[in-house]
Amino acid sequence: MEEVLFRGYLQGMFELKTGPWRAALLSGLLFAAGHVFLSATVTDLGPLILLFTLYEGLVCSLVRMRHGVAASALTHGLAIFVLSAGLV
Repeated sequence: MEEVLFRGYLQGMFELKTGPWRAALLSGLLFAAGHVFLSATVTDLGPLILLFTLYEGLVCSLVRMRHGVAASALTHGLAIFVLSAGLV
């Protein structure tokens, strides 16, 4: 659902108004901002979660630019899987 909102809807809307690169940046920043509650309450990692979600948001935005929303959702899902499985 996050990918549909941030990459599908918001990034698509921003692309029409600002161009693809600025849209990718804005989408990534808003994605990270959407995780402030998570970083403050759910985990003990705090700002590290925000840095990771900013990085992940930017990567997913760039993937969306080149390959579409489905590829971006797959990238996001795999990142969460790798982190939660302890593979990193």
